[in-house]
Order: sequence, then structure tokens, then C-alpha cells
Amino acid sequence: MRGGYRERPSGVAGAVVWTRTTSAAPVRPVLPDGCTDLIWSEGRLLVAGPDTGPHHPDGVPPGTRYTGVRFAPGQGPAVFGVPARELRDRRVPLADLWPAGRVREAAERAAAAGTPGAVARVLERTAAARLREAGPPDGR
Repeated sequence: MRGGYRERPSGVAGAVVWTRTTSAAPVRPVLPDGCTDLIWSEGRLLVAGPDTGPHHPDGVPPGTRYTGVRFAPGQGPAVFGVPARELRDRRVPLADLWPAGRVREAAERAAAAGTPGAVARVLERTAAARLREAGPPDGR
């Protein structure tokens, strides 16, 4: 099975949309970039916090698909509602940060979307709505 990684600019200011499908080759570490990500994979919405070192995903089978929105450094707190330091070096279920109903709705839309591109649009709309609600950054 062939894997791959792709990214494009997002409609959310300063963000990037990315997709990744793992291959049979060993999974490479994710290098730190100071960003936070909203990720859809295997029917779950996760938040990847800013990493201070390489993140080594363990036990990821070939063919695993990921779709994510990577927010510019400093943008994640407005999206997720917590200071970046609370997410540093962690992978957290979005349900730990947002109300259950909002997460359930976003997960249902992502699951129904079908293609990675359609999932990406769901994630972008979800993040954009949260940013509108949050208003201008407050320096968290």
C-alpha cells in the first residue's frame, strides 16, 4: 500500500489543510513546528498540541488516513479554548476541550463527508465557526 502526505493553504487565515495516508514503511516522526492541529482519523477528532520534540506515532497500521488543519503558532488557543501550554506535547480528544454536542455534530459531518477533501472542508468550517465565536485573540 502506498502512503503519502499533501497540504494546501486553508480558508482559515494562517492555517494549512493536510492529509496523510500511512504506508507499509515505518512511520516517520512528526517534527515540532510550534503549531496545533485539529485532526480527523479513524472516526475520531483529536487535537495535537505544539510539540517540543519529535512525536513518534506508535502502532499505526498501513492505510490509516489522517486529515487535519494545522493552525499557525498562537492561533490554536482561540480555536480550542485553552492555552497552548495545556496542549504541549499531547494528543487530546476534542471532546475533552469542547462541549459534547458540538464535537458530536462535527464528528458526524466528518464521518459523512467521505473523501479527505470533504473532511478537510468540514474541519475548516468547524474551526472558522469557533474562531468567529472566540473573537479577536487575547494573547493566551
